[in-house]
Amino acid sequence: MSVAVAICREAGREKVAESEETCLLARCRSGDREAQEALVQRYQEKTYRLAFNLLGNHEEALDACQEALIAMLRSLHTFRGEARFQTWLCRLTTNVCLMQRRRLQVRTRIFAGLAAETEQRLGRRPDPESSALSLEVQSAVRQHLRALPNEFRAVVVLREMEGLSYEEIAEVLQIPLGTVQSRLSRGRSLLREAMLADERIPAPRGRREKR
Repeated sequence: MSVAVAICREAGREKVAESEETCLLARCRSGDREAQEALVQRYQEKTYRLAFNLLGNHEEALDACQEALIAMLRSLHTFRGEARFQTWLCRLTTNVCLMQRRRLQVRTRIFAGLAAETEQRLGRRPDPESSALSLEVQSAVRQHLRALPNEFRAVVVLREMEGLSYEEIAEVLQIPLGTVQSRLSRGRSLLREAMLADERIPAPRGRREKR
């Protein structure tokens, strides 16, 4: 099969998929429960994957995924087809995750304060060794990714893990294209520095020397 024929066939499949999706969305807007369930099934895995990459925690990702899919069904009337539906859903999911992360950060600070107060009242000191986690390399990478500021982390996840183009990321986050490029560059730099400095992540000497 020639490259030209392969490209034409792929383009044909994409048009058929877009047509099917358009019909599915129309049925969902009309209140068709079966169509709504089909739409959820179609995007559930992708939505969870994005949520997990943004939040780095299975339970939190499940909650965010469910919230995003419910919001998707409730907000279908706002989708005008100006962008791909997947891009629109990515923006919605990202917003849900960022809001959830802010709530979790507030909750973590509250719990940390309560724990410290309890230890002080009991006359105990936290034991660093008992609270230390034995992390694998992948967990270490997720930790550094999770530690990135929200604006950098979102761009890195959408580009490196979801494969979105710069233009699609700009649509998802509703920021200028130049901002996408600068945040991605800064996010990659911060992540690389953290990973190179982490002794848990093995790397060839040559890679550690190149800065």
